[in-house]
Amino acid sequence: MEASTVKYKKIDLNSWNRKKQYEFYKDFSEPFFGVNVDVEVTNLYNQAKQAGESVFCAYLYCITRVLNEIEPFRYRIKDGEVVVYDKVGVSATIARDDETFGFSYIEFTDDWNTFNKLAKKEIARVKASRDFSPGENVYDTIHFTSLPWLKFSSISHARHFEFPDSIPKMACGKIYEKEGSMFMPISLHVHHALLDGYHVSLFYTKLEELFKSWKLKGSH
Repeated sequence: MEASTVKYKKIDLNSWNRKKQYEFYKDFSEPFFGVNVDVEVTNLYNQAKQAGESVFCAYLYCITRVLNEIEPFRYRIKDGEVVVYDKVGVSATIARDDETFGFSYIEFTDDWNTFNKLAKKEIARVKASRDFSPGENVYDTIHFTSLPWLKFSSISHARHFEFPDSIPKMACGKIYEKEGSMFMPISLHVHHALLDGYHVSLFYTKLEELFKSWKLKGSH
């Protein structure tokens, strides 16, 4: 369930420049659209490896940071109304040693060291648990999965179409080397009533810029 401290505000549809697009797409049986892009991660990968940090936590931080920076990725359809959250965290699937997985929830903070500690703690909790708690009523999040074994070129997500859902879905695949640089497939699916191709393109542009410029500071 949502914590009482989560803050959001309603969008005034009458003054919203996306009102017509929202009304057109909101009742589609499949309102989500998705793309897959191979993104260069050379700098981020090298920095995490050199610092002895988790590459997974590093790219999860960068992805969640960029999603928070672009307001439409914080839009949700809640109780029939459009709301915008102050910030969103990430619900990532965490693999366990017995080949099952569990769901995590990592609160986002702009500070890398704090986020890294929260992520490590939550990952350890899920790995040691046998719980399976999807957290269906949490809106202030991103649904995220990782397939580090697979260099995929497209992906789809299991969805319960009768359940109202407007939460973005993301997946990252196997990091691979090409012509001396490291790349990773990143898939993003979003609700078309809330976001368009422009916003998705902006996300990938800003993410690749962050991957290339990010300077990892010690977390110890």
